[in-house]
Amino acid sequence: MASLFARLGFNFDTARFGDASVLTEGANNTVNLISSSFPTFADWQKSDLSAGSPVRTTYFQNPYTANFSSMNTSITSIRVSANTCNLSNIVTSSNNCILEIGAFHSHTDNLSGIVVVTDASVPSYDTASGIGQMSMMNLARTDGPQTNTTPILGSFTSLFVRDDISSNVSQLIYYSGELANSIVAIAGVDANGDPITTYSSNLSSGELTNIVNYIDTTKGLMTTRRTHDWTFFQNSIQITKDVAFISQFNNLGNTNKYLINNVIGTDYLVNNLANTA
Repeated sequence: MASLFARLGFNFDTARFGDASVLTEGANNTVNLISSSFPTFADWQKSDLSAGSPVRTTYFQNPYTANFSSMNTSITSIRVSANTCNLSNIVTSSNNCILEIGAFHSHTDNLSGIVVVTDASVPSYDTASGIGQMSMMNLARTDGPQTNTTPILGSFTSLFVRDDISSNVSQLIYYSGELANSIVAIAGVDANGDPITTYSSNLSSGELTNIVNYIDTTKGLMTTRRTHDWTFFQNSIQITKDVAFISQFNNLGNTNKYLINNVIGTDYLVNNLANTA
């Protein structure tokens, strides 16, 4: 098995380091302590690390990847057919849905862990998991021990509507074919008497309305879940900050007590601290 050290690309004669390369007894003890205290890596982990920087998609996947491809294809087809027939309401709904598919795709990529998210304010696999675990601990102190993992999974709801998304994809494929097959050509003449061909759909107005409504419903599902995750995540961050602020009044030192009781504390705070057991 290749070693992780090999990735460092070292190519020097260590003998030339002389005594500089010798670990002191204390440093040697520290290294041994780390080796024995930290969890060891499984053979597959050592192998992966030795092979090079891990590629995240080897370990994580977006559960909707195939759905997004089919959904985009269907919505695009509907938009093209609607544009051909001058059905502006369907074109508008299709454009809005395509934009939301992109936003939802990016959001679920973040939650799935397949991309590196450096902005701590954006819900991702790492940030949402971390803040969710802090919420679990904070809520245990205020609301009592939690009976489920909702404080964590509340930022991941977009990953748990796979059945709905799959159903929407199937219906959009149907509507895509139905609208494309409904196009009829109408021969006519323009103002100059020249022959022209226009196109329309032979679907009923009710069915065309159904298509618009379904596209809007599909978009609404993704928008609702995506914005919920963001809101839940941002609320979790704010609550964590608020807990940290309120916690500063526990176990105050003498100097802080003096400042609060005699200089900067409001009557509200002073009275509450005086009445706290």
